[in-house]
Amino acid sequence: MTTTTMSIDDIEDIGEQIDPSIRRYERSAVVFPRTKKHERIETNAKSLPEGKLVYVKTFGCAHNMSDSEYMCGILASEGYAVTSERAKDADAWVINSCTVKDPSEIAFRRVVKEGLDSGKAVVVAGCVPQAQRDLLEALRPASAIGVKALGRVGEAVDAALRGETFWALSARGPLPELSMPKIRKHALVEIIPLSTGCLGSCTYCKTRYARGKLGSYQLEAIIQRFETALYDGVAEIWLSSEDTGAYGRDIGTSLSHLLEALIVCIDSFSSSKKKPCPTMLRVGMTNPPFVLDQLDALAKCLKHPNVFAFLHVPVQAGSDTVLKRMNREYTISDFEQVVFGLKQRLGSDFPLTISTDIICGFPGENETDFDQTFNLVQRHTFSICHISQFYARQGTPAAKMRPRVPTSIVKARSRKLSILINSFNPYASLQDTILRCYARDELENEYSATSRLVAHTKSYVKILIPFRTEYVGAHLHVRVTATHRWHVDAQVIDIILTADRDDRPALADALSRMQPHVHLDDQQQPISNSLPYVSSFLNLKKNFALMNLDLLGNGPFFFLIALLSAAAALVYYSFSSPPLL
Repeated sequence: MTTTTMSIDDIEDIGEQIDPSIRRYERSAVVFPRTKKHERIETNAKSLPEGKLVYVKTFGCAHNMSDSEYMCGILASEGYAVTSERAKDADAWVINSCTVKDPSEIAFRRVVKEGLDSGKAVVVAGCVPQAQRDLLEALRPASAIGVKALGRVGEAVDAALRGETFWALSARGPLPELSMPKIRKHALVEIIPLSTGCLGSCTYCKTRYARGKLGSYQLEAIIQRFETALYDGVAEIWLSSEDTGAYGRDIGTSLSHLLEALIVCIDSFSSSKKKPCPTMLRVGMTNPPFVLDQLDALAKCLKHPNVFAFLHVPVQAGSDTVLKRMNREYTISDFEQVVFGLKQRLGSDFPLTISTDIICGFPGENETDFDQTFNLVQRHTFSICHISQFYARQGTPAAKMRPRVPTSIVKARSRKLSILINSFNPYASLQDTILRCYARDELENEYSATSRLVAHTKSYVKILIPFRTEYVGAHLHVRVTATHRWHVDAQVIDIILTADRDDRPALADALSRMQPHVHLDDQQQPISNSLPYVSSFLNLKKNFALMNLDLLGNGPFFFLIALLSAAAALVYYSFSSPPLL
């Protein structure tokens, strides 16, 4: 049986909150898109040598992750085995690169050298070879494919295995098809790229030299991929691109129009299945200029029960002077109009989480500029904020800008901002509250005996819960037991929407991948069916807690109910098998 796995490392996009640790995909399924009648679309498999193993490693953002998922799916559908764990055993390496920062490129080049030195057939992919073709000579005999040549990864690997150098780096031509087969990194998380490139011309950015100007996918192609994920039963669908807010401006549509169409798909799914849709939708990174005229429509979409009230809006600096030098094409007033405008429109019923990014030490940044950035972060108390030191990327206008901020000052400013951000306690008010959350197939501390399952609230607060197979892909009520800077711990009270593996192919795939962890819940009894009286008592307790009442502290009536429920549980326990330990 073909083994299909992949690896993600050094994720740059803080809004994605992806654990970059190696994960197992030994039982992964190749996902093919479906027609509007939800039938499989078959592909013609290429005849390739049997038993060839390809190691895939990925640097970068969610868009890069999606590209790697497609490359893994293509390789698997063409007969290759794909792995993330057995680099030494692999016949070929595919390394998907990121050009955002120096550390990412340095790490990428180190891995390429390691592969070549060990005699592997190496294929480099992604933004680095696309933006820096002069680098390819130094990487010979590695083969290379650009961001528009994902579908040719099989050709590249085949050529590399024959000892040939294969390059496919044309910036022209159509976008890679969303209908290509893929293997999801997380079986329950679908990433859909809305577009490639952007409308900006930031002076520090090298990604635009790789991804180019904005090129949006047609609405119909996105909807088809979206419906495939819905009927596969994924837990989350991420809409990703270099700037989701700019989606459609080149083809006469908009992000808000797309979201409205996708919400219609969700509601139609619920109607056809006669039950709530288990899938949550998350909107990716957007820059302020392109959503200012969409705030009303965007807020309405973010209120939908199947859409996370979450948005990644990078501000980069709190000084208009610095933003102008960055050529960011907005002001701090514009940024705050987006943040405050959306929060006001969503109100307290739908608390909005804003994630943002800050660059410290941009050329010309003085103390006044930095103080304005510091005050901006302090004013908004961002629950998610990624601090980055400025890197002068070769070939960008910012690399030639002067005066440069001394490295010692850049580090000091970065440290000061980090201390401020780490001092925030955005989840303190959630202690002992009962929340609804949505679990997926990601484990925190995966290879530890204390491994816990990752879930999120509608506001995309990260929740860690004890691992049980019945929680994977389910909607849950949980009680928060501890709050931390970046997440909260919780215990499950009940399952609101069960995860039916027979009706959700992605769930069956996820549980198959997680098989090594099933032992973690061998000694734990399900929260329902085994002790119904205790379960009823917990539900009663939950309902009173939702009304801010203390079950045992509001009079004899509640105390009597508690005693009767406990007595009933003991009677049931006496005649039940197995015993509750």
